[in-house]
Amino acid sequence: MNVYPIDWLILAVIFAAFLGLAIYVNSFVRSVADYLVSGRKVRVWLGMGAGIAGELGLVAVASICEQGYMRGFSFVLIGILSMIIMVPLFGMFGFGIQRFRATKAMSVPQYIEMRYSTRLRIMVGFFNCIAGVFQMCIFPIVGANFIKVLIHAPDNAVIAGMTIPVSWIIMAVFLSATIIFTYLGGYITLIVTNFFQMIIIMTALCWIFFLIITKTGLQAYWTGMEQAKGAAGFYPFSGEGDSYSIIWFLWMILMGILLQFSYGPYLQKYASMDRPKTASRSYLWGTLFGNGRTFIVLALGVAALGAMGTGIPSGVSVGKTEWANMATPYYLSQMIPSVLMGIFLAGLLFADVACTDQYILTWSTSIVNDCICPFKKTPFTPQAHIRAVKITILILCVVFFFFGMIYKPTLPIWEYLWLCANIIGGTGIAVLFGMYWKRATTAGAYTAILISLVLPVADLAARQVYEVVHPGKAFWLKPETTGFATYVIATVLLLSISLLSKKETKYWDLGKAVKEMNAVTK
Repeated sequence: MNVYPIDWLILAVIFAAFLGLAIYVNSFVRSVADYLVSGRKVRVWLGMGAGIAGELGLVAVASICEQGYMRGFSFVLIGILSMIIMVPLFGMFGFGIQRFRATKAMSVPQYIEMRYSTRLRIMVGFFNCIAGVFQMCIFPIVGANFIKVLIHAPDNAVIAGMTIPVSWIIMAVFLSATIIFTYLGGYITLIVTNFFQMIIIMTALCWIFFLIITKTGLQAYWTGMEQAKGAAGFYPFSGEGDSYSIIWFLWMILMGILLQFSYGPYLQKYASMDRPKTASRSYLWGTLFGNGRTFIVLALGVAALGAMGTGIPSGVSVGKTEWANMATPYYLSQMIPSVLMGIFLAGLLFADVACTDQYILTWSTSIVNDCICPFKKTPFTPQAHIRAVKITILILCVVFFFFGMIYKPTLPIWEYLWLCANIIGGTGIAVLFGMYWKRATTAGAYTAILISLVLPVADLAARQVYEVVHPGKAFWLKPETTGFATYVIATVLLLSISLLSKKETKYWDLGKAVKEMNAVTK
């Protein structure tokens, strides 16, 4: 391995510091609201910092590096165009997200019950949790494989006479850290530790990027990428090779909008803010800084592309899909010196903790609140409620570990994550129309949500079957085509069915509630 004792010492010291911080913050947890949504007391800068850290998980680092290696800098234009649309919409006008905070709901299914029906809440909670958990299943194994390649660890290790894949051992470490930090204070702990974790990971990433530019030279860096990808490395809609397409961009934008009203981790973050205006301000600054962070991570993947090209090095026996994920850590392992490696490993460990803890707490909360509580005759006591969430977290970690043992990638990480999120995004159609349109009915919401479930699941299943029948061949339908068509069909059906109905709805004026809550001085 290329990790020295000083690197392990740095990692141990930072881990101990964060553990001490988590134990201290745990003393402030006194209620279910504290554990699940930080007592709704998070303000702009803490929320922004924690949000940036929470979205920069190790799986995100791996997937963004993969995109940089596969497609060069063309994703930068995608990101800029996305910001032009999303920043004014949510960061300045607070479209939808301020209204959701004004509902005082802790989760998407809870709002669904308030606006539509209890049965729809149960269905949404059940299906969204399945999709969210299925998406999360790859987090530990993707992160473990990234770290294994980065530190030049062997494929297997012998422990107590048994040969165990090293990636399983790293997975176990990640999941153990997830359990420790989630148990110590829940969301209030994550908000605080994530803020400091952001500083470490951003310092390490910037340091590595400037080190690479210093060693290779800006001209060589740029020329290598240009030779490997040509125009497609700069322009996402060139139509060359595996470049992005207009449909891919439209799908990403539409999903990015809908997930703001349906994706549990996002909504739990908004629910933790002290008032609606804070949610939009946090989004504004978090997106601006977050995209800068994304471009730096992307640049590491581009550096690997420019230095190594698109071919798989001799002695590395993996397929094309797996190599795209391995290329960046393989390259970085040769570039990062001692001391910086220790800081980087600490940043990656807590990046994984930040993201995985935020997501697993969200889905565990939804499982307890939306899939268990509606069937209980007597409600949980506060202590029993928190204990049920913790037990669910433990069970999910076990599920993730066993999934990682059998996982074989058939899609790039980014596409897999977004196709799973496509299932959840359909709920955003029901939430969005529910907050702004008094005619939106329960029947229309049912239809939109079911369509958004059936079509992406059918796509994922068809890909698995196609891989068995035609190994090594690309599936004939691209994920973005399925995703975009799903949302269009779901929206049209919700509108049509709602317009045909004459029933009264449970709509209430959230615009008025937003003004009243924002007017309260802190």
